[in-house]
Amino acid sequence: MDTNAPEPPSRPLWQTIRRRASVVDVLLLSVVPVLLLAVYALPTATREAFVFRYASPTVRTAAASPFVHFQRTHLLFNVAGYALIVGTTYMLSVASDRRREFLIVFASLLVVSPPLLSYLNLAVVRRGVAFGFSGVVMVYYGTLPLALAAYAQSRLDLGDVTSGAPLLFFSGLVLVTVQTLRAVLDNPVTVAVDGAPASVSWVLAATLAELLVLLVLVVALYALGVADGDRSVRRRFREAIDRPGYAELAAVALILFLAVPLATFPSDPVSGTRVFNLYVHVVGYALGFIASYLYFHLQRTPNPVA
Repeated sequence: MDTNAPEPPSRPLWQTIRRRASVVDVLLLSVVPVLLLAVYALPTATREAFVFRYASPTVRTAAASPFVHFQRTHLLFNVAGYALIVGTTYMLSVASDRRREFLIVFASLLVVSPPLLSYLNLAVVRRGVAFGFSGVVMVYYGTLPLALAAYAQSRLDLGDVTSGAPLLFFSGLVLVTVQTLRAVLDNPVTVAVDGAPASVSWVLAATLAELLVLLVLVVALYALGVADGDRSVRRRFREAIDRPGYAELAAVALILFLAVPLATFPSDPVSGTRVFNLYVHVVGYALGFIASYLYFHLQRTPNPVA
């Protein structure tokens, strides 16, 4: 938690962010796009050497492959997603006096998540290769629920982080499951059984449908808990709207949160010669939320007295 005193509610949002933000932070966040562009400028043969191959994985390719792109549209898609998600999360964190916490989580995930996601790909037995930054983008997307919930509590006096963040996370999982279910129904999935292809689409569809029901129940329970814990939510919401810029930032962040699964979990995961790795997108989203949520609680756990 930063040591800066909380801003008075009447201070405009842009003044709060300008006062707390740092040029060094912007330079740090810019490292990723610069690195992605630098790797893209390398010769094709060099980039191919950095691709993570499931049949022969190495630590070097596990760490480097997320930064590799071969198509300009793929690169621009990931850079734009990174800029929107990380930029919004940074503004939410700065405005809610969580700048230091954001930077620690951001840097830690940037170091850990690329090789970790690559090796987690090996959990699904298959042939092929993996590359691209979308999995890491989804890791940062996983930090957005906590940032939005903390912002809503500290700047808008709405909800509580310990219930609001899981509510948003599981709501995101509902959207992800719906999109994945659509993809399975629209694109038959087959596996080889004794050398012959066998359809498993309905098995996957039934599993996803059951998961969807469970997630809806979990979201409903969290939503009821939030509603029961705050009887004056309507009054507080009206007061939040009167704060210049604060409600607008929350609305933009919420729209972004709801829109990302539509772009990263398309109904047809095959786009030309590129296939969306839905598995690593889900894993990245969960990894980002778990990491940020655990660090949030560890920061607020009182140290034992010696």
